[in-house]
Amino acid sequence: NFAKNKINSARYGNFQIKIPDKNDKLGLYKSLNSLFESICDRDLVITEYREKEKENYNLKEEFIATLTHDLKVPIIAQDKTYDLFLSDKFGKLEDIQKEVILKLKESNNDLKEMVESMLETYKMEYTGIVLNVEYDIDVVSFIEDYIEGAKTLASSNGKQINLYFGCNDIKADFDKFLIKRVLNNLVINALVHGKNSNKIDIHLNKTADNFSIDVIDFGDGINEEEIQKIFNKYYSLTDKSTRVSTGLGLYLSNKIVKKHKGSIEVESKKGEGSIFRIILPVKYTEN
Repeated sequence: NFAKNKINSARYGNFQIKIPDKNDKLGLYKSLNSLFESICDRDLVITEYREKEKENYNLKEEFIATLTHDLKVPIIAQDKTYDLFLSDKFGKLEDIQKEVILKLKESNNDLKEMVESMLETYKMEYTGIVLNVEYDIDVVSFIEDYIEGAKTLASSNGKQINLYFGCNDIKADFDKFLIKRVLNNLVINALVHGKNSNKIDIHLNKTADNFSIDVIDFGDGINEEEIQKIFNKYYSLTDKSTRVSTGLGLYLSNKIVKKHKGSIEVESKKGEGSIFRIILPVKYTEN
């Protein structure tokens, strides 16, 4: 019975056992003891390997965070320099020169976006997403303010942002900074992939408990197979465009919206464009 109880405990993952084998005429218990020792040794090796992998992962993430933080300084300085050129601080520029500098500024903004995405990903995975929720926010004003700030970005890409209201009176609770970040990620995606049109449409709607923001491009659309992957870390659709991407924008956006107890839905048809829909609760509760 003693040996039977010992063997039964192994069924539940306890292999640090030894069965007395003094009267083991067939050598069965001795063989079982050797097997349990072998399993324990292997388990120890696997545990050490996992700890080493975790340590290597943390070192890699810390390196990325330090690198991206240090990269932000020259990128911002470069952006300010472009602004000085464009404002004729160093003498009047020809139209062709301004056009070239605007292109350089656009590329620099892409680089800044990539660096910020990498840094934010590290922060959110290391410390978790911390929400600074504000209550009873006027959502219409929030969206209008965002679009006003995004006009320059849209016009530099030859597009116009149109806003449509399904409801003019929406009050909701959310982190304005982070939801603005999500909205910006979706608009940038629409600018990159909506090549077949000169516009982006944003629709705002409300139900009893939720409100939704639709960002609609009129581009090539997304394959069903790719829709299943677009929120994965480092997955990018931009291999078909000239814009480089970390593949973190949608990954971060999904994390932020889920932290708000919301969701992001995607509707897309090849050749007709895509709809990215942010759905958020009107009232935020922590539990």
